[in-house]
Amino acid sequence: MPNKKILQRLENFDPELCQVLNNALRRQISTLSLIPTDSAASPFSAYLKGSALGNDFIDYRSAEHHSKLERIAVKRACDLFKAEHAFVRLGNPAAASRVVLQTFAKSEDTIMSFNLRKREYCTGDQMQYDFIKFAPEPETFRLNFDKLRSLALLCEPKIIICSPVNYPKNVDYSALRKIADDTGAILWIDIGQNAGLVATEKIPSPVPFADVVTFAANDALHGPQTGIILCKKKFAAALDQKIIDTGHASLKKNVLAALAVTFAEAACEAYDDYSEQVIVNARALENGLKKAGAKILCSPTENHLVIVRVENAKAVADKLAQANLLVKPEVFMTSDEKISYPVLRLSSLDPTTRSLKESDLFKVGQTLGKFLYSAQDATAIQAVGKVIRKMVENQPLFSDEWLPDAESAQDVDSDLLMTAMVHWRL
Repeated sequence: MPNKKILQRLENFDPELCQVLNNALRRQISTLSLIPTDSAASPFSAYLKGSALGNDFIDYRSAEHHSKLERIAVKRACDLFKAEHAFVRLGNPAAASRVVLQTFAKSEDTIMSFNLRKREYCTGDQMQYDFIKFAPEPETFRLNFDKLRSLALLCEPKIIICSPVNYPKNVDYSALRKIADDTGAILWIDIGQNAGLVATEKIPSPVPFADVVTFAANDALHGPQTGIILCKKKFAAALDQKIIDTGHASLKKNVLAALAVTFAEAACEAYDDYSEQVIVNARALENGLKKAGAKILCSPTENHLVIVRVENAKAVADKLAQANLLVKPEVFMTSDEKISYPVLRLSSLDPTTRSLKESDLFKVGQTLGKFLYSAQDATAIQAVGKVIRKMVENQPLFSDEWLPDAESAQDVDSDLLMTAMVHWRL
């Protein structure tokens, strides 16, 4: 049945749910999000996830548990990130993180973590770890690797975690590798929303240096919500067993297919162009904020992030949401326990997905910066809202500009797509 007819019948059958759907669509279209985890799924990925493949399930209790779809997704992940091995069967980053933690550390083991990242996934866990923080220096906003090495030698961590999701600078992964080697620790890098920039080599990749790399396939990569683990081949068996033991052994075929096409898209020229525009837009956003007098930490940005120091970050975020501009309030930690900063963590990912360009992001930065120094009252909120509405009113949630053309998408499994289309009579 064609999609349009399905929607019409659904509206007649369940108007309450259709109202929820329509409200969500209107909200997304009228809102500009600078939140790093917000970005629309690719139409290819979304289509496959909603296809007839969702009727099939892979049973990992059977002898032949590695399906063609899983093999395709694994190979494409390895090729894209130049990794030795990949796991694609986890439903979200939290599951992937718990698998890594439980594979390489025992209860009460010491874990050194950038800004204490991943500790949030230990809540209620039977395994309790001793997390030790490392962070940028308050004077330079850079990591001091001599200091980190001394800390690692002192506390003898089982795992060193670097998850620079709040950090707009590139990290020297080779220096972390040396520290891990000197202390016998596993080096785990979570690249988070930098996954796309790593895949397209716009920023340095941790894959050659890390024992384990994790990330989500949604947001930056525009795929389904899953948790991906890349690892050295020597750790593959242990991680595979832990994935099975913790009940995260399978994904439905539709999700695996959506994941496989996501990796194929990320290898295309259109996605390379997208990644380049993400960085250009982030720098334009930062420059617009500077023009308005905003205080930027870790400037200039080297990825998709811009960090703005704001004393009342949560209150500012709430007010901007009323103007249909979404921002993420955070705390920027430093190595000094007495020094931290309330900030807004801004990303150029979603605006770029919607095909906004550097002139637009510069204007967004200026508008946001002016609001920070305004009375932040109803009049100021309305002024921001007017700019945002005008900017996004004709913008798609996912621009056709970033869809690969037929020639560059030749790696996509045409038989797979045709099967899905036949089932849906499209």
